[in-house]
Amino acid sequence: MIRERIQKELDRVIIGQKGIIDNLLISIFTGSHTLIIGVPGLAKTLLVNALAKTLGMKFSRIQFTPDLMPADITGTEILQESNGKKEFKFIKGPVFSNLVLADEINRAPPKTQSALLEAMQEKRITFAGKTYRLDEPFIVIATQNPIEQEGTYPLPEAQLDRFMFSLHIDYPEEESERLIVARGIVEDISMVKEVVSKKELKRIKEEIK
Repeated sequence: MIRERIQKELDRVIIGQKGIIDNLLISIFTGSHTLIIGVPGLAKTLLVNALAKTLGMKFSRIQFTPDLMPADITGTEILQESNGKKEFKFIKGPVFSNLVLADEINRAPPKTQSALLEAMQEKRITFAGKTYRLDEPFIVIATQNPIEQEGTYPLPEAQLDRFMFSLHIDYPEEESERLIVARGIVEDISMVKEVVSKKELKRIKEEIK
């Protein structure tokens, strides 16, 4: 079973959180986006990165901050010289990935949030009058800290509708905590191997449709 193959790889670096993993897999297999609500330190980045690796998906992480600009997400143009001529070349931003982790999305101002949220809806971005299609598949997993509210920009209801799931991630159960203490924290993503090819992933998505 594909689910068991994925879980076996994730077990190398992640202990517990099987309910969260199941919902994230549903999100990915259906081409939908997910918002994870949880305090820092729960290995959210490691989990999403490991999940991307098991599925052979290109992963990128965007740390949302108050000074993050839309171009930091979508990309920008730079002036280059070629054959004696100067011309603008578009440099793709981190949104051009298969699985994008938007970390603490509510820490960036609405204009910056919108750059990502519009890409989620349109699956393409427009820059300087030119349109660029995003990679396929394109999935966003965003996170929010439920405690730290000062200096944040909560997502409006209309934007929250872009996410299929809103998941609350909590500290591991007691048994999982014991295993973590016994084994120690493992963050070596190189231990995780691809177990689902892009061809398999595409087939799964088509079967669900």
